[in-house]
Amino acid sequence: MSEFNIRSYQSGDRDAVYDICLKTGDSGKDASHQFTDPLVLGHIYAGPYMKYEPQSVFILSDENNLSGYIMGTMNSKAFYKWMNKEWLPILRNAYSEPSGDPSKWSRTEKTIKIFFMEMNKKLFEEFPAHLHIDLLPIAQGKGQGKLMMDHYITHLRNNHVTGVHLGLSIANNRAFNFYKKYGMHELERDEDSIFMGLHI
Repeated sequence: MSEFNIRSYQSGDRDAVYDICLKTGDSGKDASHQFTDPLVLGHIYAGPYMKYEPQSVFILSDENNLSGYIMGTMNSKAFYKWMNKEWLPILRNAYSEPSGDPSKWSRTEKTIKIFFMEMNKKLFEEFPAHLHIDLLPIAQGKGQGKLMMDHYITHLRNNHVTGVHLGLSIANNRAFNFYKKYGMHELERDEDSIFMGLHI
């Protein structure tokens, strides 16, 4: 049986974190087959957190490999402002904006299109922090998600943050039930996403 431990992020973890992001990118399932470029998903959902606030990135590992992460920011408003000003322009220089009929775009093209948009995510005043958590199948169903959430909430509490939120796909029932059981409550939803929050 694998022994897991949670540790702080190190710069050498970057490639493995991108890989985990891709392998959990389909509502927790492997999205590798949906992308011709394996990095684009990580460029939105992992890379900017490791760059902007590495102290708020924590790694789950077993004896051999990285098997998950939890990451986010203590100040969502400041994070998105930085992302629009500093992170996205780098991606726009590296990628070509998709053109043509959006209904015919691949998931790679749909994700690249995000690089060319203003990041204007939902903000919640009572829940200024936000997080993402992704675990590979080897670490799922073993209580590691709860331990990682506990670790992250302690990190936020130690930094005097009083609330955290997250967004998830409306189709991801497993994640919704996990967060609900953890104590998060639904803030709102739209046709694609559910937003949940937790007072700390």
